[in-house]
Amino acid sequence: MRKKILLTIIRIFSVVLAVVLLLVLCLNISTLWAVGRIKQGRHVTSGYFCAIISSGSMEPTVSVNDLLLVRGEESYQPGDVITYISPRGNMVTHRVFELTEDGYITQGDANNVPDGTISKQRVLGRVVYIAPGVGAITEGLSTPMGIAFIVCICLLIWLINRVRRRLYEDET
Repeated sequence: MRKKILLTIIRIFSVVLAVVLLLVLCLNISTLWAVGRIKQGRHVTSGYFCAIISSGSMEPTVSVNDLLLVRGEESYQPGDVITYISPRGNMVTHRVFELTEDGYITQGDANNVPDGTISKQRVLGRVVYIAPGVGAITEGLSTPMGIAFIVCICLLIWLINRVRRRLYEDET
């Protein structure tokens, strides 16, 4: 009975971990694809992407190290919080302040002055979800220590599968 419960817990943990890692991988690939497309002057109108906040220009709505889920759409309205690629190639998240024929005028909630006009082709999408503080984890995983952590997680998954197989073999 204990073995069955342990086997079930291990199976659930392995599946959840694999799904989370796959989802993160897919989001990162789609974000890299979209940013590359925008830098080439192409327009992105659909899909889900992620961004990490690195400045306090959107305080208190969005804080430093928040992870954003961004959805590409055809158009945006004043009040929408959007993420776009700046002429320097950086991701910027600000609120749409005004619509113009040439694009959008945006402004950070904590800024006193609006930004210049952002062309519609540079917009990645509208922020649809904010995960507070999760960006710090993502940033941490890109360090050498973070990469070692990812390797350890992969080894843990491998080890869990080995234990699961042993328990299953002992059961039969």
